Amino acid sequence: MLAAQILLTVVVSLLAGGLKGMAWGYSALLGGLVYLLPALYQAKQVLSHNHSNNIRAILRELYKSEIWKMALTMVLFGLVFTLVKPIEPFPLFGVFIVLQLSAWLAPIVQNQKLYRN
Repeated sequence: MLAAQILLTVVVSLLAGGLKGMAWGYSALLGGLVYLLPALYQAKQVLSHNHSNNIRAILRELYKSEIWKMALTMVLFGLVFTLVKPIEPFPLFGVFIVLQLSAWLAPIVQNQKLYRN
């Protein structure tokens, strides 16, 4: 899933940059990075710990990593808006939202594939 999201970010950034200009391209890329970096952090945190089937420990790690993911996302948005000039909000938030939706819709698509087989 993360590989597909990285590919989507790169493709949309290149298209936006080619069609609308450099600011749109790097704004789209930054929107993807603001989503992907915290998601990669969360995946690393959750998957790197061996909790040996301890449900409480697994849930604790999921909640803790989700809180850190949200905090990191806020920090990254703050850094983008304070350090990057000019910034185009539409591609920045557009790519971020598309990646968020893809993460929400992936389980639904997977379930549909399972029901067909």
